[in-house]
Amino acid sequence: MTPAHPWRPEWVRVGTVGRAHGLDGSFRVADPCGWWPFAPGSAVHVDGAARTVAAAKGDELAPAIALEGARDRTAAEGLRGAALEIGRDDLPEPGPGAYFRFDLVGCLLAWPDGRELGVVEAVEDGVAHDLLVVGDQRVPFVAAIVPTVDIPGRRMTLDAGYDPVAVE
Repeated sequence: MTPAHPWRPEWVRVGTVGRAHGLDGSFRVADPCGWWPFAPGSAVHVDGAARTVAAAKGDELAPAIALEGARDRTAAEGLRGAALEIGRDDLPEPGPGAYFRFDLVGCLLAWPDGRELGVVEAVEDGVAHDLLVVGDQRVPFVAAIVPTVDIPGRRMTLDAGYDPVAVE
């Protein structure tokens, strides 16, 4: 079966098993992504093994969860440091104008007249906004500079007046 989003990585990390939280098998999620809810009944892979979230506390920025089959503190401590991942086809779709960074990587960045700046290699944190890395260029990822983003088409269009030399 062809995945709905073949450009995405097969597994996407949504957090890491942190320290145990209480005696019931719950643990804190370290480095949560902030957009995955860890809702009871949801599927998550722990070091590659499919598990189900049995209980959840906290919020998306500081969740504590318990997994089915890991119902005491010792079991939770045994998972510490394990990656929490979801499959690419289980990802929620970002809202309008929002993008996963890994969806932007690999897109061609070009002007409306067809001239190509290159392919996005990475997305970096900037002071005010994200920066698209294309070779040695850093392109501010804002609508005024990159007005069109076509993730399924793997293409982004630069504003016709954008001059990367003038930005440096």
